[in-house]
Amino acid sequence: MINHKPKEMAPSLWVEALIFLSAYYPLFLILLIRDISDKTSGLKFGLLSWGVQVSWYALVLFFISSFASLIVARLIRSLLTHQEGGTPIKINAVSQVRGDMLNYTLPFLIGLFAFNYESIQTIISLLVFLIFIFSFVHKEQISLLNPMFLLMGIRLYKIKYKEVGRTSTYEENVLCLGTVEVSNESIEVKETAGIHFIFPKKIIRSKD
Repeated sequence: MINHKPKEMAPSLWVEALIFLSAYYPLFLILLIRDISDKTSGLKFGLLSWGVQVSWYALVLFFISSFASLIVARLIRSLLTHQEGGTPIKINAVSQVRGDMLNYTLPFLIGLFAFNYESIQTIISLLVFLIFIFSFVHKEQISLLNPMFLLMGIRLYKIKYKEVGRTSTYEENVLCLGTVEVSNESIEVKETAGIHFIFPKKIIRSKD
């Protein structure tokens, strides 16, 4: 059977957009650095004696990607530490999901060699290009392979698990802070905004 309208299992669109923007923080940083020049018209940059400027376009896009990166890093790491209402599970099998970094690194090469903010046409071209890349990433459901996650110590795993007290086996792609191994120790899993997170069970300390 062919399903022309498959049920999407990707993160919520707004979450996916933030993750996507955070992935391209290095690109906008590269473009910001390339834009700093005495020939650029815009805001003065650095000391007055330097005599260089940076365009507003470079600053705005850089700050948008920086904001997205900070939000994603803070939110994802907090969700991977602990959440209320998680389901206790035991992992039976685990493998790290590895993706093709070409989808993310190709725009970096464009930033290094073939792009600047000199005209509105090039800026619109960049935005159109990124919209198409985002569409491809969304349809392929690979947004969680964001290479910036690796710098945060976050990895994507495919796990097979059983809920504690049940016999049924489930399979899911999950985000984990650090590494995960098969063990008899129970952990917790929870879906938030279309993403499955695994995290340690909360330790309840007894009061003396």
